[in-house]
Amino acid sequence: MFTLAQIILMTLLMLFIAYDLYHTQIFVYGRAVFCGLLAGIIMNNVTLGLLIGGTMELMSLGVGGYGGSSVPNYNIGTIVGVAFAVSTNKGIDAALAVGIPVAALGVQLDVLGKMAGSFFYHKALKAVDSLQLKKMYHWILLGTIPRVAFAGLVVLLAMTAGATAIQTILNALPAFITSGLNIAGGVLPAVGFAILLRYMPLKKHYIFVILGFILTSYLSLPMIAVALLGFIIAVTIYNKNEENSKQVSAADTQGGDDYDE
Repeated sequence: MFTLAQIILMTLLMLFIAYDLYHTQIFVYGRAVFCGLLAGIIMNNVTLGLLIGGTMELMSLGVGGYGGSSVPNYNIGTIVGVAFAVSTNKGIDAALAVGIPVAALGVQLDVLGKMAGSFFYHKALKAVDSLQLKKMYHWILLGTIPRVAFAGLVVLLAMTAGATAIQTILNALPAFITSGLNIAGGVLPAVGFAILLRYMPLKKHYIFVILGFILTSYLSLPMIAVALLGFIIAVTIYNKNEENSKQVSAADTQGGDDYDE
């Protein structure tokens, strides 16, 4: 069973993360990781929180609400997943079994939030037409309240249901459902990476992808070491290109002076 303090803090955390998405944007990148960290602190299990947050973050790679589309809310999934993973003592399996469906529920919540906030956004557009910028901002702020409130409501309802109720549901789930969710948890990060790689210039820089594969698979280097090596290579190439650009610029300048003479 969750304590009252945990319910309040986790709900407030979700409200802040949802608000941050549309306004402050402190956690522009890695929101699921930060959600896992902060939720882990609240639930007194930082290690598990980071593990769940990192897993959810991998699932969200390459997934974005472009063009106004709605996507799974892995922030809600992370917070709820951490809460029930810690309370049920089932670790990341419980987090995925609860968190993934809750994240998928975020699609419908996002649609509802957009529909509820459309009234305020139309008011904001009218304020822009009359150059009332302060009023525009106030309407936009009001328009985000439904979207933020829906996110916080999910966490509140999930945690007030109690760990016992969730434990009963988890025990009642057929094995093929829980195993299927765990398989999905392993596949989705790969899908996220695949989507991300699709937008990268691999044809031009494929050699570095091969290098990274060799370093991790055959030399068993940790990810931090590979990332630092990639940073060194990127800085070296950048500095070399900068030097070449300066040389070309100097040559053009010298050629122009000779022509003037």
